[in-house]
Amino acid sequence: MKTQLPLLPGESPMPKAPQVILDDGTNCIPQHYLSYHHTRESVEAIVAEINYDPSYLLFVDEDHGGLFIQVGIIGLDNYIDKQSQGCKKIVYGRRWRVEPQLPSSEIIQTAYLALCKAREHEVRELVKFDEAGKVTTPFSCHHDLPLMAMSSATNADDNKGSIDGAQLKATIAKLTYDKAKFELANLLPLPGGQYLLSLKPIEIEKSSLPELHSITCLNIVMDDLTENAFLFSFMDALLHLSQRDVEERFSFKGFARFSRENSVTKISKLSAQTRHKGLTEGNIDFANMFKQNNYETDETRVPKLRDSALGRKLVQQMNQFEIGGGILPRSSDSNLDK
Repeated sequence: MKTQLPLLPGESPMPKAPQVILDDGTNCIPQHYLSYHHTRESVEAIVAEINYDPSYLLFVDEDHGGLFIQVGIIGLDNYIDKQSQGCKKIVYGRRWRVEPQLPSSEIIQTAYLALCKAREHEVRELVKFDEAGKVTTPFSCHHDLPLMAMSSATNADDNKGSIDGAQLKATIAKLTYDKAKFELANLLPLPGGQYLLSLKPIEIEKSSLPELHSITCLNIVMDDLTENAFLFSFMDALLHLSQRDVEERFSFKGFARFSRENSVTKISKLSAQTRHKGLTEGNIDFANMFKQNNYETDETRVPKLRDSALGRKLVQQMNQFEIGGGILPRSSDSNLDK
């Protein structure tokens, strides 16, 4: 007797939904043939099966805007010296909305993205740069963007000139990452005008970041040999390390979906088994119902256009194209051009 894979909370099969027998003999209904009616309880049940890092908490809650997932981070304040902090605190990230009709797989991916972005936020704050004796965080998310957009102070060309090895070492010496530092190990020119920069992490015992303790060298590819190019490439490399940490340690029911240990060819084979059109070719009634269900789901995501600066800008953008498919946004103002 074949094993039927269970449905998750909030899921129900469409009438006469096709089933697929997988290579291991189990029987399943692919997610695109399910209906979703998620509540706070069903989303909580799904998120409870997710594991990553004990200091990153995943909350599920709801307000007048609906269901949402929110990350809470337990740790020390990034802007206060560690030695002067008596205890850790908890801070909360932005709310990631979850529609009731969202597939369970997308709920899991929403939690994954929430963790990736919460960790990126922390990483950006942990990069410190000594500017004339003052400790700054130039890559943090807390800068005044409207001020930067309206001011010419950040648009200067003062750091676009090429630098030599000594100047590069001086810039590296100004950097710390979660109290760890780096030193130049190698600098090689690459074909096409790029450069390969190798940095050796030092004083990593001061850092609590697991990815720093797992590397012996940080390799960076730079497009130009300038201070600005180095600093941005340095930040890119650290964000890549952070992303890889989440990829490998994030799991649902013990399965690390985004791990690079997973076989791409096996995932491709599973996709071919569960998503090919032949599954519904012999059932016209179900195919029509499936199409209608997808349309109704898409309708719930269509935004409204208003007679505002943004609304008029969007209309002008859409008028540049011959849009013949999908569902156009609905106008909430009679005098707004369609």
